[in-house]
Amino acid sequence: MTPAGRRNGNGRSEEDAALERARAAIDALPRRKDQLLPALQEAQHALGWVTREAIEHVHRHTRVPLSEIYATATAYSELRLEAPVPGRWHVCTGVSCDLAGAAALLEAAPERTARIDCQFLCALAPVVVDARERLFGRMTPEALRARLEAEAAAATPQPPVRRRARSGTRTRRRPS
Repeated sequence: MTPAGRRNGNGRSEEDAALERARAAIDALPRRKDQLLPALQEAQHALGWVTREAIEHVHRHTRVPLSEIYATATAYSELRLEAPVPGRWHVCTGVSCDLAGAAALLEAAPERTARIDCQFLCALAPVVVDARERLFGRMTPEALRARLEAEAAAATPQPPVRRRARSGTRTRRRPS
């Protein structure tokens, strides 16, 4: 975690607070080897990805070797070892999704999409994962563009609308 993040009222960065939440969630788990995957999932849930600091804390808590933790973390496509890019959507490139048109989805919005390993939803191919980790199946390039445009429109702040009383209508006065 970098100390350059935004600070909260206590002078701690949001990243530091998220790391503390991850540590607390991991510490609440039993100190057993079979808790490795739940500990990694808790770290991802609190941080949005699995940081080096979180992996080291999982190592100390579960007493699992770092090599085994990295092997587990890289084996599961649901776990991220890199910070997510805000607004980036991921396109599954497993065999079924690739055959069902994943390449066309990547070409439809190359600046907003990236490849991701198989999401194991082959019956819904092609599958995309949005920036909030929601899954969408049977996606077409047109539907992807529409979702991206809708997301961009929702993120754009709208100016406040000033409402005026229409002529001929009465407005109520608020009691002071």
